[in-house]
Amino acid sequence: MDKKTILAFVFIGLILIITQTKFYREKILKLPPKQQVYETVADSTKIQKKIEKPAVIAKPATQPDVKKESLTETVNYSDDNPLSVLLKASEEKVYEDVVVETKKYIARINPKGGVISSWVLKDYDYNGEEKVELIQEEGYGNLGVFFVNNEDTLHTFNAVFEPSKTQVYLDENNQTETVQLVLDLGENRKLIKSFVFHADEYIVDFSVNIDELAKSFDQSQYFLTWKSGLNYSELDYSNHVSKEDVTSSVALVYQGGSKESLKLPNKPNINKSRSDFSGVVDWTAIRTKYFTMIILPDSEDDVQPILYGETEAIYRDQNLKDRVKKTFSVTLKNQIPPNANISSVSNHYRVYIGPMDYSIIKKYHPTLEKLMDFGMALIRPFAKIVLKTFIFLHQFIPNYGIVLILFAIFIKILVWPLTKKSYGSMHRMQTLQPKLNELKEKYGKDPQRLNKETMKLYKEEGVNPVSGCLPQLLQMPLLFAIFIIFRNTIELRDAGFIFWITDLSAPDTIFQLPFTLPFYGNLVNVLPLVMGATMFFQQKMTMRDPKQKAMVYFMPIFFTLLFNTFPSGLNLYYTLFNIFSILQQKYAPEQKQKEETSTTVKGPKPVKKLDAFNKKSKRK
Repeated sequence: MDKKTILAFVFIGLILIITQTKFYREKILKLPPKQQVYETVADSTKIQKKIEKPAVIAKPATQPDVKKESLTETVNYSDDNPLSVLLKASEEKVYEDVVVETKKYIARINPKGGVISSWVLKDYDYNGEEKVELIQEEGYGNLGVFFVNNEDTLHTFNAVFEPSKTQVYLDENNQTETVQLVLDLGENRKLIKSFVFHADEYIVDFSVNIDELAKSFDQSQYFLTWKSGLNYSELDYSNHVSKEDVTSSVALVYQGGSKESLKLPNKPNINKSRSDFSGVVDWTAIRTKYFTMIILPDSEDDVQPILYGETEAIYRDQNLKDRVKKTFSVTLKNQIPPNANISSVSNHYRVYIGPMDYSIIKKYHPTLEKLMDFGMALIRPFAKIVLKTFIFLHQFIPNYGIVLILFAIFIKILVWPLTKKSYGSMHRMQTLQPKLNELKEKYGKDPQRLNKETMKLYKEEGVNPVSGCLPQLLQMPLLFAIFIIFRNTIELRDAGFIFWITDLSAPDTIFQLPFTLPFYGNLVNVLPLVMGATMFFQQKMTMRDPKQKAMVYFMPIFFTLLFNTFPSGLNLYYTLFNIFSILQQKYAPEQKQKEETSTTVKGPKPVKKLDAFNKKSKRK
């Protein structure tokens, strides 16, 4: 790219920036200002952890197939349905929450519905403050059961179950504990939920047992649902819900050997659903950026997953219009086999509620690693190798920043032979520059002849113009892999380094501007500026061609703007790599080839000496 091309790109960029400004829209195009369409949930701009469930009356489903309203709203009981009357009567019972504490979490089970109403993680917190609570809306409908009887959709979300115990504490001396919750509907009709908790695991063994009740299910079906989604856990510099947390929220199903998902746009008032799945269900899940809820049915169970999602606005501020609350629901439609003992039916699941830690979740099912985001197929192997290397080194080095420094040194040593060769190639290219300029002047009007003569010159001089780029090309998959690892894996969440760098998975912001700059934003981060400066010095050392002088300034500025919102760990790695490259170029001995640069150097002088010798011989 010559100077004129770069100026043209800069000019086009300025035009694009100006056309997006409020001044251009209102003063030049005379367009009316955009209307405010976002509204607050509460006065506080901080994350909302508990939201009251709206008291909305639902229309009952008219057929056994589950409908949207049957999952998201409370039931309107039919007075002429005996089961409806019994469910309604059970709501009046007095109950006490079941509290479960393990090494990993503190959970609460609400006997009203027999649902998980709280799940607080002991090892994770919000920006260094209170512990992460994964359950929102008090867990309404989480692992809730409903069914259809005489065309009435009957929820058990509000029915009160009888717990076998109300306090559970697990430690080294008490590794496993079972809690049963029983809903007795008379005449030996019972719905029993069993939870088996483990002291040092996030996973729960869960089963639904149905006694003498399955005969009341229309089409021999009942539904198990996780309704309230997951709480957001990540806050940005201003204590708003992180954009990455919103964007990463999704519901997934792995069925028939493929992963399917339901995603929602970052816009309010959107409703979507999916049920077009086929094959054996390996698992279904809801995830945010770092945390997940996974349901793994028994492989023998005949279940059909249904995914729902809806969005609502959180903030009135137009600058935060990409922050919405996404609530995903997962429902498993369980089909009771015709030959089953209808008086007693049991379905078993494993339910995981916790971090998306690669080393933890992969042991529960071989396909669960696909829940993780390791990038495209080309980058995925590199990302896994980088993550495993970081985890291994972290066993001996508690600071991930130091791990990253050692990793950068290791990579630099690994690619040193190629880097050394590229420096030699770059040096030879610089020595050939005058000859290349002569060829351009001589054959500038004949591009084909110019290309032919240029390649001929490269061949004669033994120069490969591509070899100088090889180390940079090898770095690209690794750079993408590190970007994915620092942005998406929980192992690096809240991993500090030194001084102001307290989280390598987030930008190292030191303060926020009162205005927003195009392409830069309003957050001032230190490491992208340092990275840009090191890139400038490196470019200045390597580029000798006067026509490429503009690139010495353009590339560092471009990368500084691009990397400003990237994780500080990625910026730290790139900065270290630039510094090591500068040191190599400055102190490592250059490979100066002592090759002859022209055949005239080899040929003419020996010929002259031979001619003189022949003349003397003739005289004699």
